[in-house]
Amino acid sequence: MKKIWYIICVLTLGLLGGTWYLYTHPPHEDLFEALPLLDPLEETLLPAPELTPQPTWQVTLFVGDGANGVLKKYPFELEVKQDLPQKIRQTIELLIQPTSEFHNPVIPEQTELLEVFVTENGIVYLNFNRHLQDRHVGGLSAELATLGSIVNTILFNFKEIRQVQILVEGSEIETLVGHVDCRKPFSKMLLPSP
Repeated sequence: MKKIWYIICVLTLGLLGGTWYLYTHPPHEDLFEALPLLDPLEETLLPAPELTPQPTWQVTLFVGDGANGVLKKYPFELEVKQDLPQKIRQTIELLIQPTSEFHNPVIPEQTELLEVFVTENGIVYLNFNRHLQDRHVGGLSAELATLGSIVNTILFNFKEIRQVQILVEGSEIETLVGHVDCRKPFSKMLLPSP
């Protein structure tokens, strides 16, 4: 029992002595100067990056009017692309399917633009899949409307393009569906809109 009292006394004296020592001899202030103090109210998160709006440009599409077979102009806002072939591709893809609620009836269903080539002298080659021909309804006025929709949209929006050549599956075609000569590039707009 004496041993336990002895141990309790030694621990109590050690605790009191340590407390007295820390109270009478505070730690050196220079120890705390090396440690940065954090303000709990200080904002530690990085500011969110500012979202810059993407530049846009207006394109005019020549879309067929199924009721009377004429082409009508529809303006659309597009995000600016860097090079000319990308801009042309974006424009023609929009022409094929302007919006999810609205389609261009003079372009056959499932038509796709496969490739775009632009020459130094301002000729654009638009390479479509076979559905541009295979799924076409036929007839002179329908053929003119399809070609006019594509050609007018390009020549109206891209002043650096002087001629438009239509290809199907990588090859030149004589006509789209038997009426309009497509062997040479188109250099002027077709079927002016009302």
